[in-house]
Amino acid sequence: MKVLVTGYKGFIGRHLYSHLQNLGFEVDGIDFPDDIGDFKTDKIYDVVIHLAAFAALRDSLKNPDKFWENNVEKTKRIFSYCRDNDIRLLYASSAGVYGWWQNPYAITKKVNESMAPPNSVAMRFFNVWAEENSRPDMLYRMLQENTAEYITKHKRDYIHVNDVVSAICHLIPSTFIGHIDVGTGESIPVMDIAKAMGRDLPIKDVVGEPDSLCADTRTLYNLGWCPTINIKDTLSNL
Repeated sequence: MKVLVTGYKGFIGRHLYSHLQNLGFEVDGIDFPDDIGDFKTDKIYDVVIHLAAFAALRDSLKNPDKFWENNVEKTKRIFSYCRDNDIRLLYASSAGVYGWWQNPYAITKKVNESMAPPNSVAMRFFNVWAEENSRPDMLYRMLQENTAEYITKHKRDYIHVNDVVSAICHLIPSTFIGHIDVGTGESIPVMDIAKAMGRDLPIKDVVGEPDSLCADTRTLYNLGWCPTINIKDTLSNL
């Protein structure tokens, strides 16, 4: 099977790319931003997995035009390529679409879902994490490196990157189309993560984000998937 992964150098992308190679897939990768906007190929893939996007929610409040340009405008060529060639498309959406009106990042993901071709899956990722080398702007890593300046009262569904890769691999051969939650189905207070990691930070009320997010995992479970790593187990061993 021939697979194209966009954003293959990113956090989720690099894990997925290497995993698909290990499984024996013929995998190509491109990254963003320039080669996404200039995307053109005569090669026909069986599946395109589009992960190239700017994802820092709070940065989108400061730089909305940058997020629109990359996440919407530069995605059009990928979506058109899949539509014109009837190629199955799995693309990164976000749990943020449940409150899409609250920030520019979530708006771009809602727009992606509106403009996606028919044979596609909007993967609504919740809070993806890993023990090492997650994105620098993600809370888990910021707490690890003691760069977080405050904590919020939010509750979030934390899913390990390996479980995300597993979910994608279950979606590739499936006939499912539409949107699907990719999370564990359990949300925890982010304050609990900070406490477990020994960080005593001031609590700040922030705008532009839902107070609580938790995935509905029933569809993924029906596809034979289930999470294997619980962040609470990791925190209890710290």
